[in-house]
Amino acid sequence: MIVGMQNSVHVSRWVSAVRGGWARIVVVPVDLESLEAGLAPWSHVSKREDLDALAPGVVGVVAPAMLDGSARHRTWDADTPAVERMPSPLHMPWHPGMTMPGELVAAIRTFHPDILHTLEVQRAGYLALAAKRRLGANMPPWLLSNWGSDLYLYERLPEHRPVLVEVMRNLDGYLAECRRDVSLAISLGLVGRAFEPLPASGGVDFGRMTSLSDVAPPSRRTTLLVKGYHGWAGRGLHILSALHLVAPAVRHLRIRILFATPPVRQMAEALAAQDGLDIEILPYAADHAEALRRIGEARVVVGMGISDGISTTLLEAMTLGAFPIQGTTSCACEWVRNGIDGILVSPHDVRGLADAIARAATDDSLVDAAASRNRRVVEERWCAARNGARAVAYYREMLASATPAWEGA
Repeated sequence: MIVGMQNSVHVSRWVSAVRGGWARIVVVPVDLESLEAGLAPWSHVSKREDLDALAPGVVGVVAPAMLDGSARHRTWDADTPAVERMPSPLHMPWHPGMTMPGELVAAIRTFHPDILHTLEVQRAGYLALAAKRRLGANMPPWLLSNWGSDLYLYERLPEHRPVLVEVMRNLDGYLAECRRDVSLAISLGLVGRAFEPLPASGGVDFGRMTSLSDVAPPSRRTTLLVKGYHGWAGRGLHILSALHLVAPAVRHLRIRILFATPPVRQMAEALAAQDGLDIEILPYAADHAEALRRIGEARVVVGMGISDGISTTLLEAMTLGAFPIQGTTSCACEWVRNGIDGILVSPHDVRGLADAIARAATDDSLVDAAASRNRRVVEERWCAARNGARAVAYYREMLASATPAWEGA
């Protein structure tokens, strides 16, 4: 049983990597949002017979009937008593549209999972902890995957740290996406098995991914792609400040901004007028293929924040030859060599970021040499087939040592 953000491409990629004849997979959504297309083929399940009837390769998704919408607002407070209330994720307060602890408990009791795997901590992991508080010893073996900022940022927040400590003390297995977070989990009291890290998204099928020979070398590309998040973690305004400092060095490039928040939009307009830069805010990509096309046209991709894991945009940039500039607050140091395969800068060092952008914008040999090296790294470490096999091996290890604790729950 996988609990996670059912509208996330990371969840669908993970499910695609591990689905197969070795086990039946049931996904419990964390809210009432729609399903990400990559989860197909799937079928709603609401009783044990539905699970038994699943065709090979078809994922069961807990039916909306088990996540009843009509009475949610009336039962929200009653079903989530104060003892189970968790601090809200920084970007999303709890609301009645989210899956409630009693619903996850009901799904566990209905389908008797051999493993409960939560993908991400603040939504899925906290929900599972609330279920564990109710089920006690009847909780199935619990494997938790943490994503980018789940530990690195949240363990610093006084209202979240005690909850993370409780999570870590109740896990049977833990799967980080970088070694940095394994150390953090241990410092928080992890008692379960820590598996060798894997990217949270699992991986991609490189047989279907654009090859470097099908795109222009980075030195011949004329786009600088910026992640424009600025808020609870992203620092898009710092990137724009750095561009202002080195405007002459980037004036030959088209600067395109993804995911721009309102302050970033305003500053981009000011930079275009004041510095004569070619800056545009890109609309949300119509599909993932469009998002990849944009990265494949970029010479440089810049992402900056106070916290991150292995940014999927970083991995996609490495895949398609775009030179990555990333914050030292991410796990990028476990994938690229600073100053060779990419440049890593503190999100608070705007001058250092400006120098990094200027270098990547003007040093053709740097960006071209990094492209082929980075592609080899991701093909080795971000391959869906290879990582899916490793994930299934982790599941099998947990199954081999587990007792079905849910019986009688």
